[in-house]
Amino acid sequence: MNHRPLRPDPTPVPVPATAREDGSIGVAVPALALVLLLLAGLVVDSARQLDARGQAVGYAEEAARAGAAAVDLDSAELRLAPEAEVRARVVAYCRDAVAAGAPIRDPDGCFRGIDAVGAGDPRRLVVQAHVDVVQPASLLGLVGVRELHASGEGRARPVDGIRFQDAR
Repeated sequence: MNHRPLRPDPTPVPVPATAREDGSIGVAVPALALVLLLLAGLVVDSARQLDARGQAVGYAEEAARAGAAAVDLDSAELRLAPEAEVRARVVAYCRDAVAAGAPIRDPDGCFRGIDAVGAGDPRRLVVQAHVDVVQPASLLGLVGVRELHASGEGRARPVDGIRFQDAR
């Protein structure tokens, strides 16, 4: 077999300096690292945002339950105490939660009102609460996002007890 070279002269061909790619990866690596860091920040802070939302809903539901516990004990029918007392219980719960370390933004604004149970039951028994929670961002702070805000709504009502005497 007779092999002959593809080129008559096997010496390397000089490449002009402008066509060289030396150091081109040096620009791509920091840019890629920044993009990966931002994606990690989105994942981590998105999970923190969902957690903050769950906390806000939990605090709002507990605040509404605290207000719904203000039952008028002097009445034969189930009804709530005056609205001022219900409001005081909701706000007291939110203030206690803040004192225990909860990130509630405005504990005095947690109470939203008292609503009727429904179309078939016009009694005003449903206590509504709203909670805003603020948490610091972790990795998104690199791009200027310093805080994560979340809010939650809660509704609660006292439950009717036994209405009729047991047959036994």
